[in-house]
Amino acid sequence: MNSEKKTLPGPAVAFDYGSTMLTNADARAAEIAELSAAATQFSGSSLGPGFLVKPYGVTVVIPTFRGVDRIGRCLQSLAGQDLDPQMFEVVLVVNGGYDGTQDIARSFRYDHPQHRLRIVSQSNPGAGAARNLGIAAARFSYLTMVDDDDYVGPEFLSALLATASPQRVSIAPIIDLSADGREYPGNALNAQIRSRAGTDFKLASAPGIVGFNACKLFPTEVLQAIRYAEDLSSGEDVFFMASAALYRDFDARVSTSARAGAYFRVLRDDSISRQSQNFDFAVTQRLAVIRCLESLRLWDGSPGDALLVNLIKSQAGFVKRYLIEHSEQRGRVIETVEASGVKDFPWALVNEEMARHLAVSYCFAPFADTSAVVAAKAIVERGNIVDVVSNDMGKVREIDSNLSSIAARFVDQAVEIDAPPSFAGWKEISEFVAKGIAAADRLDARKGGYRTLYSRVQWPGSHFLAALFKLRHPAVIWSAEFSDPLSHDAAGRPREGVVAHDQMFEVFRRGVAGKGYSLPKNASLFVWCEFLSYVLADELIFTNDLQLRYMLGKIPDARLRKEVVRKAVVRAHPTPPRTSYSLINSDYFLSPSVLNIGYFGNFYENRSLSDVLTALANSPADVRRQTRLHVFTSNPDSLTHELQALGLTGSVVAQGYRPYLEFLNLTTRFDVLLVNDVERVGNLDINPFLPSKYSDYVGSGRPIWGLLDEGSALSGKTLAYRSTAGNAVSALATLRQIHADWRPGNRVDKV
Repeated sequence: MNSEKKTLPGPAVAFDYGSTMLTNADARAAEIAELSAAATQFSGSSLGPGFLVKPYGVTVVIPTFRGVDRIGRCLQSLAGQDLDPQMFEVVLVVNGGYDGTQDIARSFRYDHPQHRLRIVSQSNPGAGAARNLGIAAARFSYLTMVDDDDYVGPEFLSALLATASPQRVSIAPIIDLSADGREYPGNALNAQIRSRAGTDFKLASAPGIVGFNACKLFPTEVLQAIRYAEDLSSGEDVFFMASAALYRDFDARVSTSARAGAYFRVLRDDSISRQSQNFDFAVTQRLAVIRCLESLRLWDGSPGDALLVNLIKSQAGFVKRYLIEHSEQRGRVIETVEASGVKDFPWALVNEEMARHLAVSYCFAPFADTSAVVAAKAIVERGNIVDVVSNDMGKVREIDSNLSSIAARFVDQAVEIDAPPSFAGWKEISEFVAKGIAAADRLDARKGGYRTLYSRVQWPGSHFLAALFKLRHPAVIWSAEFSDPLSHDAAGRPREGVVAHDQMFEVFRRGVAGKGYSLPKNASLFVWCEFLSYVLADELIFTNDLQLRYMLGKIPDARLRKEVVRKAVVRAHPTPPRTSYSLINSDYFLSPSVLNIGYFGNFYENRSLSDVLTALANSPADVRRQTRLHVFTSNPDSLTHELQALGLTGSVVAQGYRPYLEFLNLTTRFDVLLVNDVERVGNLDINPFLPSKYSDYVGSGRPIWGLLDEGSALSGKTLAYRSTAGNAVSALATLRQIHADWRPGNRVDKV
């Protein structure tokens, strides 16, 4: 035992704590209240809020379960501390039935009367419950935890306490010991701690340090404000410490680099961290921890969210290791994850190096764009684990980080190319293709050759890169999807986009020259994008029969038209899985006393809501008074001006777009969802457009009102309500029918 004990600055006083803390909750509360009353003498302390009722010092909580062979060394290390015994206490929580541990503890207390050792017992074993009990009994202003099989250096407590403050968590070095006593100070955890020595850092920035119980000193008030999850079989320390780290924006500092101030962690074969990697431990229990961690997320990209994501990835690492050893269990793992309630499982970690399929989507998650969303849904529908090559769209699209969760289960590597984004610029598209093919070739070589290739446009860069990959890897099976006609716009006009006859173009020209089809002459890059796909792809995907018919009509070569028909597959935009509608809960207010109709989308020259607005303006007083049309669009200010002119500011609410997953949740809350066709104008003899919103609406389970162009693809879909696009009289009749089906306080139940 040290002959000289340290007394650190700050108030300290001795109290007669008694010998054994009763397990009765009322008794504990009374004892703590008595201590709090006695501690009011410290009300002048400068330690800050929350430290007025606890004396300055450290409570050490030790949970023990069948620790009779281990607890002696742990307690002796605490008796050897150089901190004044009056400035710390030990709360020993004997977890489970009697095994002799209590006798050793009482003997220790008899031999060391100057040290405060309190013994708490609980009959039912449980690590989380034991720690909760010990924390609740703590009487000093700071708290640390020590496991019964570990021990600490003689300067452990004094170094921690000297460094701590109400806004700072103190961190001690951690040295691993083998069962035969060999020390391993170079372990990965200690390397992280030592790398941060000498300066303050944000605790939330160090997930590796946060995610375990040992060697940290927290303000007691923080740990007493949260609880261990007692229903977790393992990993309760990760959840608890994450909760503590997020309680306030803590700084952290390493207390010392000296061995004397270290925590010594004994590596036992029967410890939790060395459990057999069976399905229950490696998958089921890890998912339970991930679900708890997700409950703390704000989904806002903050440092706190980043901490939680890193801790979740650490837990998912167990799942990955299990799958490496038990690859035949992948289906069972996927089913368990999907049934677990986890919203954003880190599939990329689990899928690492598993992709044998490539997807090219010029715009992809996390960029907020319809093409990115539909591509993600298509990847889910196809069901293959893929590597994805996309472009950096940061200059033209907002980021919605939650979009990544849509297809995450099927994504291995996601490579984002740094090229200027462009819809119709050949120079920019060529740069994307040149950089993208280099990345795709590297991935292909690493994976031993891709089996399939999937690409999707609206953005033509997708098909140009996919075409070049197909030319260089002819054995790959290429599926090229067209969301809408590409060479002609929504009014049937040819799209303009000049192709420079440069080196990139020459590669494409030579690649298809020998196929026996007439090459496009003086054609736009959009015509060339379609042509390359028609000639080189093994499968051509269209969203509806009218789109296929329309695009076939733009192909002058009869032989090529026949080839396109042979390759064609008609597949509507996929509907998200039901779970996607509850990933993000929207707090958007919808009054239950009015009929709420939701519209999501932009307006164009031949796609508008003018007929609905006119109908609403001319509707009977009761219909107008009891109806709210909520319009979510990219330019709500412009719509607001139109509403003012029509006198509809009380009946129509103009809002900006919502993030995609919030949008999905919102769709489930409206009485009716409104979707409109493109109205045919100019050269459109048929309507080839099917609004992608329809596929999202279908999954909501709510009634859909369609503003229809006669004979369109949308007109052939299941709809609860129908009116003719551009016809205000038809819209008014439908609006009155919807209102008749609605009753105040009740949703429209017609689907």
